Amino acid sequence: MDLTTPGPGRRMRNRTLGAATCLIALSGAAGIAFAGGGGVGTPDPPTVKDVQCLEGCLDLRKVTEGGRAELSGRNLDNIEQVRLPGAKAVTAKAKGANTVVFKVPEGAESGKPIAIDHYGATARSPVELEVGAPGKLESPEGFKVKTAEATPRKAYFGGEQHSTLDYLFAADGPADVRIDVVEGKQDRIVDSFVAKDQQPFANLSQAWDGLTDKGGIAPNGDYRFEISPLSGGAGTRASFSYYDHEFPLRGRHKYGDGLGAGRNHQGQDVFAKCGTPVVAARGGRVQTSSYQSAAGNYVVIDGLKTGVDYVYMHLAKQGLPREGERISTGERIGSESDTGDAQGCHLHFEMWSAPGWYEGGHVLNPTPSLKKWDGWS
Repeated sequence: MDLTTPGPGRRMRNRTLGAATCLIALSGAAGIAFAGGGGVGTPDPPTVKDVQCLEGCLDLRKVTEGGRAELSGRNLDNIEQVRLPGAKAVTAKAKGANTVVFKVPEGAESGKPIAIDHYGATARSPVELEVGAPGKLESPEGFKVKTAEATPRKAYFGGEQHSTLDYLFAADGPADVRIDVVEGKQDRIVDSFVAKDQQPFANLSQAWDGLTDKGGIAPNGDYRFEISPLSGGAGTRASFSYYDHEFPLRGRHKYGDGLGAGRNHQGQDVFAKCGTPVVAARGGRVQTSSYQSAAGNYVVIDGLKTGVDYVYMHLAKQGLPREGERISTGERIGSESDTGDAQGCHLHFEMWSAPGWYEGGHVLNPTPSLKKWDGWS
């Protein structure tokens, strides 16, 4: 067709060329967006925080050739390979965004594993994985967990009793036992223990203090202890729940005035029957245990690992803790009353930021926290 001849064909061809030009322009713009970060680009780079043995284990971070290990960190969902010193990179399998599992190849040497993602980005573990010879692995014969129970079934950080696994296993002889604390929501190990040379058919236990293996406070939610031979193999689990605070009133209650309330009210009132037990929402050190005409009998507790002060007012006189005393989360610190300037028995509860109550801190709104704690306590 003669492109100089006017007519429908020419108009159609021009529109086609125009569309192609538009696509090229859009493609160029998209390329600029990708390059400059203004559009959708490559994902955030991976970060590895730890490595642990899963199977073929000689210890938590010591594995035999042919065993399996796990990297944990952030942005690991695109990891495809892991490389150890002395060996070629091996295929890795991501388990969500936080963990990657890989098999330790023959010839691998001890060192810090390197994770490699789909885009070529790498992340080196800050922790070394020690590789041992397969012949060193000693697996217990006939290992089987007979009983496993977590107590209490609902635990609190800083509580009077740590989360504890009580267990008993059968085997032909002593065994090294591995116990993992697994957070259920993300299915990730937050802490691990190895109990060496444990005797079969004996009542054994392992306590967990609510801290991760990095020393941070573990998140709220459902957990489980997983118990198995250190070398790997079948085990069992025991479930429990864990929280960082407990609701301070242990009885039927209703909420009254909150922060402000038209009279510079600095906390939340919670009404209950006179004499209802009041417990520490968070354990810590008793900073003040005193009486004031408006507050009545009151207690101030420096919250353990929080920087927050917790204030309890209008308590009965009997049963108050002493200043300087260490209190556990959930431990009774008094009874609800109407001492001081109070209309009816109720707990007036305050929270203050660091450095603390009338020490330069400022008042925090306690109501959202109270209602959250109320939901699980």
